[in-house]
Amino acid sequence: MDKINIIKKLGSGGNSKAFLGKEISTGRLVTVKMCKTEGEDISGCCNEKNEIERVNLENEANILASLDHECIPKLIKRNRESIILDYVPGISLEKVLLTKGVFAEKEAVRIALEIAGILRYLHGRREAIIYRDLKPANVVLRPDGHISLIDFGAARRYEFGQKSDTLNLGTLGFAAPEQFGNLGQTDPRTDIYCFGMTLLQLISGVDTKDTDAVAGFKKKGIRGVSSELLGIIDKCTRPDMDDRFMSVKEIETALLTYPGKVRLRKIGNGIKVVAAAAGLSIVISGCIMQGESIKNYAVNDIEVRMPAVRERLGFIRGWIEEQFEALLGCEVLK
Repeated sequence: MDKINIIKKLGSGGNSKAFLGKEISTGRLVTVKMCKTEGEDISGCCNEKNEIERVNLENEANILASLDHECIPKLIKRNRESIILDYVPGISLEKVLLTKGVFAEKEAVRIALEIAGILRYLHGRREAIIYRDLKPANVVLRPDGHISLIDFGAARRYEFGQKSDTLNLGTLGFAAPEQFGNLGQTDPRTDIYCFGMTLLQLISGVDTKDTDAVAGFKKKGIRGVSSELLGIIDKCTRPDMDDRFMSVKEIETALLTYPGKVRLRKIGNGIKVVAAAAGLSIVISGCIMQGESIKNYAVNDIEVRMPAVRERLGFIRGWIEEQFEALLGCEVLK
């Protein structure tokens, strides 16, 4: 640490606090993570909380040391009280939401696919890494437009046969139900739940701790967002692990193929509109044709049939007059 100048504090999490630093010898910017509490109590002994933080920091360092991905910060060095990582420049998605508002669907899906790629890498390790704390605050939008996943303080290795997690870690509102204990060990489907809640917040800005608001967006929809994307989010965030997508690969497939379903739905709706318009046109045309027939019938009555009727009436009148005159003649003779 004597070879690094601390520039500013970056943030503070559940077990650690992070600082931006610069290596004196190289000028390289780094992230320094330290235990959150003081190292010793008044008696000179390590307090219990600090020891837990040390264990968690060591666990984070061990996991990061085993990873090699361009969107995950690399571990540079570590000691008992701190770890030093590559610094990731940019702004968290949480801050983007606060400053610029919600993401357009297309941009949110682009970012979601990048996040899914990182999760697929973690889950595909020989011992799957379960990240457990996916949220906009832990996703950094870099200056090049791509993203990085930071803060592996809650990450753990999946252990076959284990019934539950040793420590229940995660962020309320994003964490899956099983992260609160007694519902089984967390696995890739846990990250899928967090992924769905993260994507939902990106496109809606919803406070994910507000369960009524979350349910409302899922049920009523979000203006400018397709129902197909909301369907994907809904499947990600179902309470029962078995009802979610089984892998991140399934999510990637769904995200890549749903735009085609949107187009088909719009084409179908367009066909329905055209069919309805055509039906209305036929009715209107029929009415016009019927009206024309009625008009022609009336004209025919006036121009052809009425003179004939008048002529017939004239004949009838003449016959009646003849009959009346003949009757009068007979009366006179009598």
